[in-house]
Amino acid sequence: MVKPEDKVLDIGAGEGGFANYCQKKDIFLFDGNPESVAVLKEKYKNTFYGKLPILPFEKDFFDLIHMSHVIEHLAPEDAYKTLEEIGRCCKPGGKIVISTPLFWDGFYDDLSHIKPYNPLVIEKYLGDTKKKNLTRTDISGHFKKIRLEYRYREDFPEWELYKSKGVIKFLLKSLTFLRRKFYKKYSKTGYTIVLEKEIP
Repeated sequence: MVKPEDKVLDIGAGEGGFANYCQKKDIFLFDGNPESVAVLKEKYKNTFYGKLPILPFEKDFFDLIHMSHVIEHLAPEDAYKTLEEIGRCCKPGGKIVISTPLFWDGFYDDLSHIKPYNPLVIEKYLGDTKKKNLTRTDISGHFKKIRLEYRYREDFPEWELYKSKGVIKFLLKSLTFLRRKFYKKYSKTGYTIVLEKEIP
């Protein structure tokens, strides 16, 4: 997906996992943690410190914008403005890749999680203007969804086997075994959406 000549931006670069994956020394990294930025600057010259929703880059600058596990830390108004900025900075023909968790029973275990955003929200505001937005205007309408992949987690019943004794414990162990063997249940825990900016 990433070509050597592509201008790539990773928003919320953290420890540089996506930069390492891309193996591009000229990748642009943006993060709100000054310690992470200081470490990343030693390896990547195009490292920027800043706070969303503002991105300090020109219009139509990037071929690929990647943002993983960031949007769920933003309040709705900042999420909207961040999508607006991403749309502004992406070149026609360029792609946006956003990964984020959905609501699941562990979502609020992280105190910095503000709200889960489903993929329709991102597609709706950046892409399909036929789906009318009642509370805010469309950001772009120039993006089309080209891929959507969900992450899943296998669900197990919350039986407290360690507190059970005798026949009850045996029955619960048997039911757990049978469920794992014959009836696996999965729940969606997150997704990655890829959108492409249309060429006028």
